[in-house]
Amino acid sequence: MYLRPSLGLILITLTCLQVFGLYLFLKGFLLTRQTFHLEGQKYSSWERFPVHSKENIPSLLKAPAVPPIINSQKPFERTIVILIDALRFDFVLDMKEKEERYFRNQFPILHQLQSQGSGLLFQFRADPPTTTMQRVKGIMTGSLPTFIDAGSNFASSSVSEDHLLRHIVKKYPALYFMGDDTWVNLFPESFQANRTFESDSFKMLDLDSVDNDILKHLWPLMEENSEWQVAIAHFLGVDHCGHTYGPSDPNMALKLNQMNGVIERLIQYVDEDTLLVVMGDHGMSVEGDHGGESVEELMSTLFMYSKRTLKMKEYDAFYERIHRARSDRLGYDLSAISQRLLYDARQYPIVAQIHLVPTLAYLLQIPIPFGNLGALIPEVLLPEAGVNGIARLLHMVQEFRTNALQVYDYLTQYGLQTHQIDFSPDQLKPIMDHFFQAEEKMVQLVHQEEFLSLIHADIVSEEALQVFGKALEEVVLEYDAFLISTIKYCEAIWAQFDTGCMFIGIMVLGFSTFISFWVMQYGPQVRLKGAVAVSVSVLLMCWVMGCTIGYDGVIETGWFEKMESMDWIGACIAVTVCCISMWMKPSLKAPESVFWYGCDWYLLLIADIAQSFTLGSNSYVIWEDRGTLFGLGSLCVCWAARELKGIERYSKKSVMKAVGYPSLFFLMVRVTSLTGQCREEQFPDCDYVYSHVLEFGNHAIGYMTIGLMGLSLAMIRLGSKRLLLKDRLIQTMYQLSGLIVVLKMVQEIYFKNTVLERTGWLRVFEKCMDVYLPRVVYGMCLLGTMMTIIYRGHQENKHEKGWKILLLWSTVLAIVQRPFSSMIVLGSPILVDLVNRGTKKSLLIRLGILHFLGHHLFFVTGHQATFTSLPWKAAFVGFDEMNYYGGMILVTLSTIAGYIVSWLGMFIVLTKVTELRLPFHFLILLQSIPTFLCAIFILILRRHLMTWKIFAPRFLVQILIEVGAHLAVIGLEKAL
Repeated sequence: MYLRPSLGLILITLTCLQVFGLYLFLKGFLLTRQTFHLEGQKYSSWERFPVHSKENIPSLLKAPAVPPIINSQKPFERTIVILIDALRFDFVLDMKEKEERYFRNQFPILHQLQSQGSGLLFQFRADPPTTTMQRVKGIMTGSLPTFIDAGSNFASSSVSEDHLLRHIVKKYPALYFMGDDTWVNLFPESFQANRTFESDSFKMLDLDSVDNDILKHLWPLMEENSEWQVAIAHFLGVDHCGHTYGPSDPNMALKLNQMNGVIERLIQYVDEDTLLVVMGDHGMSVEGDHGGESVEELMSTLFMYSKRTLKMKEYDAFYERIHRARSDRLGYDLSAISQRLLYDARQYPIVAQIHLVPTLAYLLQIPIPFGNLGALIPEVLLPEAGVNGIARLLHMVQEFRTNALQVYDYLTQYGLQTHQIDFSPDQLKPIMDHFFQAEEKMVQLVHQEEFLSLIHADIVSEEALQVFGKALEEVVLEYDAFLISTIKYCEAIWAQFDTGCMFIGIMVLGFSTFISFWVMQYGPQVRLKGAVAVSVSVLLMCWVMGCTIGYDGVIETGWFEKMESMDWIGACIAVTVCCISMWMKPSLKAPESVFWYGCDWYLLLIADIAQSFTLGSNSYVIWEDRGTLFGLGSLCVCWAARELKGIERYSKKSVMKAVGYPSLFFLMVRVTSLTGQCREEQFPDCDYVYSHVLEFGNHAIGYMTIGLMGLSLAMIRLGSKRLLLKDRLIQTMYQLSGLIVVLKMVQEIYFKNTVLERTGWLRVFEKCMDVYLPRVVYGMCLLGTMMTIIYRGHQENKHEKGWKILLLWSTVLAIVQRPFSSMIVLGSPILVDLVNRGTKKSLLIRLGILHFLGHHLFFVTGHQATFTSLPWKAAFVGFDEMNYYGGMILVTLSTIAGYIVSWLGMFIVLTKVTELRLPFHFLILLQSIPTFLCAIFILILRRHLMTWKIFAPRFLVQILIEVGAHLAVIGLEKAL
C-alpha cells in the first residue's frame, strides 16, 4: 500500500516545517533580559566600605575608619518634567546658518538660558530602538532595552521591575500626569485617576489635540493648585509633525515655537525649591521618523533648570574630563554627530538617557531603582553650603560610590539568579577591578590623618587641595569607569543566546528546504510499511539519545535552556516527517517540462544562492537595493536572450518583440529606482528622490508634480481600458479607487507645503480624505474581490480574475504609501503586464524576474530592513484613532506591497500553465534558501558588532517574506 500525498498537503507540510524551524530559531535568538521583582534601597554613603575581592582582602581590611559623610543640598520640593517627544538636539540650538531650515532657531529658550548660566543643557543620547515605549521605560528604570522589545511599541504592557516613579510617589504622593498614555500603560500603579489626564498617543495626523489638552490642565495646575509636588507632561505634537510632514516643514516651526512659549511661561513658576526638567525621548530622522539608531534618531535633548545653583563652575574642567572619558569608553563619534547635525558636538556633554535615573534619585533623595545601570550626571552633585574644596570632591566620591554599589549589587544578583556564564565572577572581573581599585584608593586616603583632618577644615592650602583633590578625582574616575564599563559590557552581551535552540531551528529549516527540492519530482509516493518503519526508527533514536544524555546533562552545557518538552516533541515529529519525505520515490516518470528548458533552472538556482550569500555581508545588506537592481538587469538580459533563441522565423518584428518587452520592463525598473529610502549607513553616497520634494507652484518642481499626478491618472486609465475590457462594474470600481488614491496624493503634497488654519470646514475635509475615502477604497476592493471569486467565477477564466484582483488590490496597496510610492504601486500592473508577454520558453526566467521585482518594489516604495523605515503612518489611513489590529494589517500591507504585487503577478503568469508542481516548489525554494542561509549567518555572527543593527532586522524581514511566500503558494495552488 502506497501513500500518495497531494500537492496541497505537501505545500502545507513544508510551510509548517519552515514555521516551526523559525519558531525554534527565534526562541533561541530573540531573548529578553531577565528582570527581578526587587526594589532599590537607600544606601548609606559608605555602606560595606571597603568592598573587596578575594585577592585584595589583606590590604583593605586595614581601613581604620570610614570617611565622614558630606551632606548634599536639600532635595527639591517640587519637580516639573516636560517630555517633548522627538525633540532632536539641534531643534533647541540658537545658531546662525546660511541655509534657512524650519526646525532651526524656533526653540531658542533652552540654549539662551544655558548661555546665561541659568541651566544645564546636554545632548541626551537614546539607546536604540528609538521607540517611545522603550525610551520612557529606559528613562524610568535605568535599564537597557533588548532587541525583541522593539515590537512592543504599539502594545505597551506594565513594567514589573523597579522604576523611579515607584519611589517618587512614596515621597511625593501628589503626582500629576498629562499627555501620552504610554506612561499610564507602563506604570499604572503610580498614577491616581483624579490626577491623571492621559491622551491617545497614536493619532499621528493630529498635531495639536494632545498638546492643547495638556496645556488645558497644566496652566491651572501651576497657577491655582498649590498641593502638587511632581508634574509630568508628555507633549506629542513635534513627533506627530515629524511623522506627518517631516522636520523641514512650516508646521514644525509652529510646533517648536509653541513649545518654546510653553517653557518661557513655565520658568515663571520655578523657584529655588523647584526643579524643571525638559527632555526628549529620542530624535528624528531626516524623513521625520524614528525607531532605528541613526545619529538623527539618537541625539535628543536634556535641560535642567532651577533658581537654585545646579553646578559648581570651578569644576568645569573635571566635569569635561568625566564626560570625555565616558564618550571615549562608549565609542561616541562626536565628529559624525557634528557632520550630520551641523553643530559642534564637543561643546555640549553627551548624557546617556539611563543616566537621568540615578541623577533624579539624587536630586529628590529617593532610592535608585534596583535594575539601574545609569551613572550620575556629575554637574548636579552639590554638597551643603560652607564646605571646603576637599569636602566637595569627597561628596562627589561618596555619591558615585553609592551609585556604583547599587550597580555592583545588581550585577551580583543577576549572576546568582541567572547562572549565565557572561555574568560569572571571572567574566566580570575586568569590570569589578575598577570598583575594587576605587575602594582601595579610598582606603589609602583614609589611612592618612592629614586627609581626615582637612575634610572639615575652614582653610585648606593650595598644595593640600591639589594633592588630595587629584587623588579624589582619580577615585571618582575609577568608580565612573566601573559604571560605564558595565553599560558597555551589558550592551555587548545582554541577549543570552540559546545556541542549541538556534541549532535545532536551523536543522529543521535545512531539512525542509532540502525536502522541498527532493519532492519536486512528479507524483511522489512512499510505502505505508516503509513510512511506519522510518517513523518508529527515528522516534526510537530520539528517545534513546534523550535517555543517554539526559535533560539535566544537556542544560549543564548551557545549550537548550529555552527548549521545553513540547519543543522537543515537535522537533522529533519534524525530523520524522523529513525522513519520511526523503524515503519518497516518484510514482510516474516526470514529463518534459518547460521549466527545465535549457539551463534556466540552474541559472536561477545559482542566482538565488548567490543573493542568499550576500545576506552574510553587512555591506551587501546595506546596499541590497542596488544589488537587487543589478540582479533584475541581469535577468532581463537572460529573458531577452531566451526570447531570441526561441524565435522560429527571424524577422524585424519578431526580434523587436523579443527584445522590446525586456528592454521596456528594465527601463521602467531603472526609472522607479530613482526613488526610495536611504539607510543611515548609505550616507553620503545615497541620492534618492523623496516624496517631500514634490510641491505645487509656478516653478519647475510644481510643473513636474502636476505632470506626475497626470501620469498616475493615465496609468489608471490604461490599466482599466487594457486589462478590464469585459467588466464595466469592476472597471468603474478600479477607476474610482484609483482616483481617490490620486486625490489623497494631491492632498498630502498640498498640505505638506501649506500652513492653513484648522477651521471647521478644513477639519471636515481632512477627515473625509484621511478616514472616509480610504474606507471607500478598502470596501470596493473587498467587494470587487468577493464578486470576482464567488459570483463571477463561472463566467470568466482564471487569467481575467487574476488581473481584476491585482488591479483592485493595487489601489489599496497604493493608498497606504507616500506619494512617490503610490505612483509606483499604481504603475506596477504595467510591469506585470510586460512580464506576462513572454513565451513559454522564458517562463521560468520570468517567474524569477517577478521574484526579484518584489524585492525591488520593497526598496523603491520607501522601505528598508530597518526600524526607521517601518511605515507607522499607514496604520492611520482610514482610521482617526489607533486600531491595533487594523493598524497592524495596514502597516504589514504597506511594507510587503511589492511582494503582494509579485505574488499576484505569478498567479497571472501561471494561469497559462497546466503543470504546476515544479513552479510551486521553485517559488518556495526561492525564499527557503535565503532564509536557511540567513539563519546560519545569524548564528555565526551573533556576537558581531552589526548583528542587531543590520543582520537581525534583515532576518526578520526575510521571515516575513518567507511566511508570506509560503501562504501565497498555498493560495495559488488552491486557486489554480
